[in-house]
Amino acid sequence: MNFGLKLWSTNHDTLPQAEQLIKYDVFQYIELTPIPGTEVTSFLSYDLPYTIHMTTERHGVNIANKEIRDFNLKTIQKCIEWADELKARYSVIHPGFGTFKDAIEFLSHIDDKRILVENMPKIGIYDEKMIGYSPEEIEKLMDNRFGLCLDLNHAIKAALSLECDYKEFIQEFMKFKPVVFHISDGNLSHGKDEHLSIGEGGYNFDFLIQCLSYMPSKYITLETPRNNLMSFEEDLTNLKKIKSFIK
Repeated sequence: MNFGLKLWSTNHDTLPQAEQLIKYDVFQYIELTPIPGTEVTSFLSYDLPYTIHMTTERHGVNIANKEIRDFNLKTIQKCIEWADELKARYSVIHPGFGTFKDAIEFLSHIDDKRILVENMPKIGIYDEKMIGYSPEEIEKLMDNRFGLCLDLNHAIKAALSLECDYKEFIQEFMKFKPVVFHISDGNLSHGKDEHLSIGEGGYNFDFLIQCLSYMPSKYITLETPRNNLMSFEEDLTNLKKIKSFIK
């Protein structure tokens, strides 16, 4: 399994630490989110394997909102340029919140085989009504043009909102052969999005790791909290816990 270390382009000061973790095969790649107003230069100084997580709602991008279509297109195009320069293998995109029609229309203007659509929870962190939370919506968003980034936490949260068995729900996504996975823990008492450290929630990681073991592509990015942005100690602890479930 290839494990990914989450970085934002504002975290360039941590690149020497990240380089060492890649060098000694602790992590195998970096999943990098370009933040508007930052430059790729620092990251080009290191010969590291990347995937790109395109800028999200947190920084104003929402492809399901046609009112900001020009901003969305400009920002996503910038992320594609970063992917080109860093020779990223994949680029992950959020469907966002708003109207399904707007998201479909936006994606019709994007042509990049590296793009993976990420499944969403039904309820966002700020109570947004997300789209792309069901296998049916994801299939339409992918449209035989894009792949899937399966966020296991998001799938579980969506299943809770829909009051269905999360294990069966995850299995429905597996038919799309996801190539990148996001993993974190969460509570089983509600469907609202959250990302907890491994062991702080109630997810069955024996089941989740078993699901991953059947997939030919095993790129797994940790999306667990990092309270100290200058240290990867929390990531290392979470990685150790995840590996304890690998048989």
